[in-house]
Amino acid sequence: MKRLAALLLVCAFTAPPPAAAGPVSPRIRVAIARNSPSLKLKTASQIYVQEMRTGQKFMLVQNASYEVRPRSGGIAVAGQELSSPVKLLASAGPERIRLGKHLYKGDIILHANQDGRLDIIEDLSLEDYLYGVLPAEMSPDWPLEALKAQAVASRTYAMRFINPAKPYDVTNGVETQVYNGTSRINPRIIEAVNSTRGEVLKYKGSLVRAYFHAACGGHTASSKAAWGEAVTKPLYGVADPFCKPSRHSRWQYFLSTKELLRFVQAQSSTALKVAGLKIHQKDRSGRALTLRVSTDRGYKTVRASEMRKRFGTFEFRSTFITSIRAVSGGYQISGRGWGHGVGMCQEGAKYMAYKKRSYKRILRHYYPGASITQHD
Repeated sequence: MKRLAALLLVCAFTAPPPAAAGPVSPRIRVAIARNSPSLKLKTASQIYVQEMRTGQKFMLVQNASYEVRPRSGGIAVAGQELSSPVKLLASAGPERIRLGKHLYKGDIILHANQDGRLDIIEDLSLEDYLYGVLPAEMSPDWPLEALKAQAVASRTYAMRFINPAKPYDVTNGVETQVYNGTSRINPRIIEAVNSTRGEVLKYKGSLVRAYFHAACGGHTASSKAAWGEAVTKPLYGVADPFCKPSRHSRWQYFLSTKELLRFVQAQSSTALKVAGLKIHQKDRSGRALTLRVSTDRGYKTVRASEMRKRFGTFEFRSTFITSIRAVSGGYQISGRGWGHGVGMCQEGAKYMAYKKRSYKRILRHYYPGASITQHD
């Protein structure tokens, strides 16, 4: 979300029931809107604005509208200039915040960023955060064991980002994990989170980089091949026959000669014509690392991940390219899977769960060598 919706509303809603007793959950701060020039706040109940630096509170009256905007490094509310950041507090009861169509149950922090705009941040427990992540990252209708595996992976992934030295820990978008507040929470989501409360993946005492993706197409990728990261055993990549029934296991994409030429030219080539396209290098999972384009100025080698980024990750679904065929006006590219391919294959996890595999067995398959343990 690049800009805040026009209305920020304080209202009442029914929160998920408390999680079962267990380890104390860490707090996490989620940027639910960034770089907003201002926002309009409408109160449905009596709330307070609190300066976090001084602890001083200012009351906002019920059923009133306010404009909030950054000013001189601080935040102006109802004619009062406050130091940044500030927190919105309900006076009593379950009143919380609605941003657009999403409800948020945590504390809401308004932070004036370095660009003179507002970041809107929700501060809540990690377990409450997971209630909003799971239905955004995996269908709530999928088998419970797959949802449990997603809960452990998402908890582990999020904990690596918690850093009190930064204004917020994660965003609500795909650059970390998609998070939509209390939207789409149902009893299955609550059970998946609560029954795995506090569980994370570790390897040699450290949290695993618990990446996940939609569909691997038959073999997960190593983190080194995908991003050049130092690879550890849990992210080395594994054969995966389980996602084969998925409708996302295969895809096709038409790339026109004109689009390919523009891409090559943007990669510092002086070419005026394209004569061919083929896979140049692959990783051990079978994914393309580089592609070679034949042009009137010779060969140009490009990274497959850059090409996918350029032409859209929804259409050009993965770098697991199985064939490139010259056709009229361009190239027909066929491939397998959807996403970067590292870590847990969500479609594979679903079909493993259909085959009665437990969530722990699913996690051990996709993150070999990792232990499932309580966070510190």
